[in-house]
Amino acid sequence: MKTAFFPAKLLQGLPSDNMEALAAICGEYERFDGHARQLPEHHGDYVEALSILRGFAIARDTKLESFPEISPQRHQNITNITGYFNRLRDMVRTELSGRYSRGYFETKTEEYVALFSRVSIYEFSDQDFRRVHDLVRELRDLIRGSSLISDDHKRRLLRRLEAMHAELHKRTSDIDRFWGFIGEAGIAMRKFGEDLAPISERVLELGGIVITVIFATEGIKALPEVSQIVLPHS
Repeated sequence: MKTAFFPAKLLQGLPSDNMEALAAICGEYERFDGHARQLPEHHGDYVEALSILRGFAIARDTKLESFPEISPQRHQNITNITGYFNRLRDMVRTELSGRYSRGYFETKTEEYVALFSRVSIYEFSDQDFRRVHDLVRELRDLIRGSSLISDDHKRRLLRRLEAMHAELHKRTSDIDRFWGFIGEAGIAMRKFGEDLAPISERVLELGGIVITVIFATEGIKALPEVSQIVLPHS
């Protein structure tokens, strides 16, 4: 791009969740459009922005509204592209808003089920909770960029990671998906050993935080190392 928008770092670090990734792309387009103000001299960048979105849809196998035709009329192209991004932005915001509302509803329901049935509540400190989410973001990037893990295994890992991320709230009664991710990550860690060190280190740190919270809640004093759970014994 002639302008400094849609940098490679942003595009390479898009969330694995397609809706969240589309939200990031639309947000960057809004920034770009606010700068370019639909001027004809930025026509090429408008077309390139649409090509970025189309490339994303193809790579992620994401079904979107039919893309506008690119014609010789620059002003018309810019208008059509902007209209397309605006419609997409509204759709994505509606979907994510509904998703967050449903997630909040499920979270609060779990809390009250636990209250009424005296189920254990696992609660993270502010520091641990922030670190867990930082580790999830780092793992997402490392898994996607790994040259060791196959594409199929990457998809399984990322799916488990996102499911766990959606499950882990500051106060939660359900950590089933955490074990699903730890099991899937353990397969990769056993297979590649030290070569997977950057990913393994973060998996072990994340697992250590969550298991410490679980065992503290359950009154268990002897905490096992996460490596003893996911890695073979020497």
